Amino acid sequence: MTVPDHKLFIPGPSHVRRKILEAQAAPMFGHRSPFMKELLADILPGVRACFGTEGDVVVLSCSSTGAMEAVSRSVTRPGKKVLHLTNGNFSTLWWKLSTACGIDAIDEAKEWGDAWDEASVTAALKTHGPVDAVFVAHCETSTGALSDIAGIARATRAVCPDALVCVDVTSSGAGVAIDFDAIDIDIAVGGVQKAWALPPALALAALSPRAKARMEEVPARGYTHDLLEALAYQDAKGMTTTTPSIPVMQAMRVQLGDIAASGGFAARFERHLEMQAMVLAWAARHGFGVLAKEGFRSPTVTSIAADGRFDVAALSAGYLERDYFITGGYGKTKTTHWRIGHMGDHTPACVGELLKVTDEILETIGLAPAVAS
Repeated sequence: MTVPDHKLFIPGPSHVRRKILEAQAAPMFGHRSPFMKELLADILPGVRACFGTEGDVVVLSCSSTGAMEAVSRSVTRPGKKVLHLTNGNFSTLWWKLSTACGIDAIDEAKEWGDAWDEASVTAALKTHGPVDAVFVAHCETSTGALSDIAGIARATRAVCPDALVCVDVTSSGAGVAIDFDAIDIDIAVGGVQKAWALPPALALAALSPRAKARMEEVPARGYTHDLLEALAYQDAKGMTTTTPSIPVMQAMRVQLGDIAASGGFAARFERHLEMQAMVLAWAARHGFGVLAKEGFRSPTVTSIAADGRFDVAALSAGYLERDYFITGGYGKTKTTHWRIGHMGDHTPACVGELLKVTDEILETIGLAPAVAS
């Protein structure tokens, strides 16, 4: 089956430029060769810049889910409990990963579209603390809600200072400033298939000194995705513990060069904000609601409510006919919303074209008037 060359506007995997795809076809080399050392040395500074840290970062060849499970296994001491701040499908998935590892994990849930901030986390910790770690999705991909990780870190330090702050940045990394060092979080982890605009198969993590010290206290961290062992091997030998996804790492090296040439991550973050503003303004003009609450909306993905004014499946079909790939919402919002992934290497011009196409489709399938609230 031939894969169609659709323009991907789903929130991951995101659209990958031809140049980046072709970078994966560079000659293969041994993962214990000097070429591997050079490749890893070339990409680690860019990973640090993305996370906003001068400290330790590590590369794992696995999905975001695999890396999240690795964090759960790495930071929870025997007999301790952890707190998961959930507000959608993927934050809930992290809670499920922890429980699957036999960890005493508390699921403190908010409504889909809501987000976590300093006050709500303070209340949750006073109810459930002390805990060994606090887990949160920076951007909840299923809803487009962006939690306040700086406020979460402040709340945790104030109420439960021994707890590690662990953040899933899968759909915010390379699209939203993380400021790892400045806001004093302990672990940030996420894949590269979203705002990085790279093919899947790599996960990146930043680790604080507190996180590394904690991991020393945790037995049975596993091996393949043991973050502490991977970091130690990376530091000592300049390589990865296991055979890595060399083609994707080579693509990352090219992508980092292009990001630097385009003004660095600061410019990339600004572009994501500009694309978000375009989508939100379009939704407001058409009278569509947005799932994520105002003030907590992600610059990388927006979930828009159809509000019963048209058939979401018909919209998706219309996109396909025009060589765009966008589906409905996620999970319980699959038929009531649709998500636009304004992330990665898309530009305001790309988003403008998408919104024009969306107008054409809605006119074709019939858009009912908005109902006054």
